[in-house]
Amino acid sequence: MPFLASAATAAPTCNRSHLNSTVGLYTVQEGDTMASVSNSVNRGICDIARLNRMADAMIPFLTGEQLLIPPETCTPDNSTCLLFPSHNDNYADCVSGGPHTYYTVKGDTIRTIALRLNITVDALSATAQGGVSDPDALVQVNNELKVPQCSPSACEVEPYQLIYGTYKDLADKFGSTVGQIMAFNPTYNHSDVARGEGAVITLPKNCRNLGDNVTVIS
Repeated sequence: MPFLASAATAAPTCNRSHLNSTVGLYTVQEGDTMASVSNSVNRGICDIARLNRMADAMIPFLTGEQLLIPPETCTPDNSTCLLFPSHNDNYADCVSGGPHTYYTVKGDTIRTIALRLNITVDALSATAQGGVSDPDALVQVNNELKVPQCSPSACEVEPYQLIYGTYKDLADKFGSTVGQIMAFNPTYNHSDVARGEGAVITLPKNCRNLGDNVTVIS
């Protein structure tokens, strides 16, 4: 017990008075990723993503775009804004409430889109135009993909001003998915509005099936 106590005492602590409390600006260089920027500026991935109101922190950057860099913190967040595959593959075969189409962005694959929509890779592959042989291959940017919808189902939709946070935060809070919010707002990413008062987006919420017997339509 004395050894454990001394070990705990020796653990490093964070002195908040030594932290950089200013908001900075970072210009993306060729080859930069969210992880490399996070390491370079010593800030959490999700802290950067939320200050910049990112749709998805893992969407690749464009060279030359500018990011706001948040104040330094003792507890940098590198995970809570990210989507991770489910350990039990508990995914749906269709999207509750729509929309019917998803517009692809830089870095998209069928697998990443399915994860954002919380549906199976097979379900999305079946409705993607032209068929998909490799779910991990990059898809063409600005391509329109059909999304399998659950019928009957519905979402409530309303305008929402995004002041701080990511689409995952909104999806978790309001009952939709990152992919649905992206599909309703195909031209929004983050960079041009981050320094303003926030972008007004179309927010799907309370998305649910309207019965026990649901069919898949596309």
